[in-house]
Amino acid sequence: MKAIKLFLFIGILFISSCSSNNDDAKRFSNNNGQFIRFFLLVDSNNDVLESPEINGGLVAVSAYDKSNVKTLKIPVAITSTALIENTTATFEASTIGEIDLDITPQESLNFTPEKLIDTIFVKINNRWDFSQKQQLKLKLINISDPNIAIGIQNNLDANDELLIDFLEPSLQYTFETNRIEIKGTQGEIVDFKVNFPLGFFPNEIDDTTIFEFLNGFDYTLTRNAIGPDGTSLNYRITLNEDIQNDDVLYQTTISLIDTDSYRATGNTVIQLVKPVKTERDLEANTAANFYDLSDPFYRVYGEHWNDFNNDGICVWQAFFAFAYPVVVNSDNENAILYDDMGTTDTSDDTYHHAFKIGFNAFANPTSTTNSFNLKRWFNGESISSVNSPGFNIPTAIEFFPENGNSLTNGRALIIPQFLTIAGRNGNSYNIAISGEGTYSEISTGLFEIALELRATNDDLFGGTVTSEYRLYSNNSYTEPDPLTTNNCITETDL
Repeated sequence: MKAIKLFLFIGILFISSCSSNNDDAKRFSNNNGQFIRFFLLVDSNNDVLESPEINGGLVAVSAYDKSNVKTLKIPVAITSTALIENTTATFEASTIGEIDLDITPQESLNFTPEKLIDTIFVKINNRWDFSQKQQLKLKLINISDPNIAIGIQNNLDANDELLIDFLEPSLQYTFETNRIEIKGTQGEIVDFKVNFPLGFFPNEIDDTTIFEFLNGFDYTLTRNAIGPDGTSLNYRITLNEDIQNDDVLYQTTISLIDTDSYRATGNTVIQLVKPVKTERDLEANTAANFYDLSDPFYRVYGEHWNDFNNDGICVWQAFFAFAYPVVVNSDNENAILYDDMGTTDTSDDTYHHAFKIGFNAFANPTSTTNSFNLKRWFNGESISSVNSPGFNIPTAIEFFPENGNSLTNGRALIIPQFLTIAGRNGNSYNIAISGEGTYSEISTGLFEIALELRATNDDLFGGTVTSEYRLYSNNSYTEPDPLTTNNCITETDL
């Protein structure tokens, strides 16, 4: 709430500083510039901005088309040079149709000199009949301070009324992550989350119909609480058996499937994996050669063997991807302390996996990096992490030093997992990746990884295709020699 107040205050100062010829400035010409109004901001994607989001280029709307089922939070703001005492405003709500809503508060809004914004919450309880008109109208009708006008006093939009039309909802769900490693002890508890970015109705979710299972060990699945924002469901897996053979890979996959009411999108497959155990000396800390958190633009450089020009000639193509460590718990057998925060309190310590790296993009929540040059594999791809989270691979490569302790060379493994890649046309595909190779220090401080990646999807590739890579810890390398293999990738239409 404080963030919204600050945003409004900044916006008021900006508008007040404009010239008298500006239309926004005219809004302050009456009632000493004091008024109350609805202050609902909507971006170009029809998403309502909520604290602490800020966009000074948006103007409060008087009408909103709602096609999601998240609780709608409507700010009501008093614009005043000084609010002397506590102030109360009232509003009325009327509906057309039979939509089931809870509106809080029901009539009164409260303001103080320290709180110039109050919020109306509109919660939808059940799916509505979108074949008929469903509408909510809110209107400010009274305020206890006669010096404060209701609405902006001019011929422009007064924002004293707000009209909400409820359209046909198109709801989605997705796993928060695509892979979780487990220890494999009987009674072990693993939690995961299903996100509903546009909201959901809990009574519509049947765990027996939204999931498809391929089980590699015995466990019990239970549903826990709804997330605090009403856009997620928490699930818990409890292992019913001990899977402690260190030489065996145990794996269970759970898939989200489309239903009549919800479409699976983003990460639609989650793996629960108990990997093969390999003894390695933490002092090798191989992963640290491939990231530098002090450099926000640090990247791993690569060469990819391909024929993306479709001219029948295979060449090496340069690319890069932003590389990061894999954060683990302190009890992970391969955990190495990265930061103790300068205190003796161990609860806030950060640990990294000594032998794993990942590729990710943190510029904004929907950006992606070019892991394994995958953005060049396709035509018509969506590069948003909402649609194509597979372009980011937070746990991508694992290293196995020679003799368990070599500082210069060993084996490299592409961590097997499912990547979701979608086209701009809405088509979405789960691609199973795996692969292996070697790594070595080819000159002082320069490491090379030679890898073959295998990608499997029947619809896209007709089965499994392979592709050759060379990855480097910095850009001081020379282009590798041409290959004699036919593992040469061409672009695929999505």
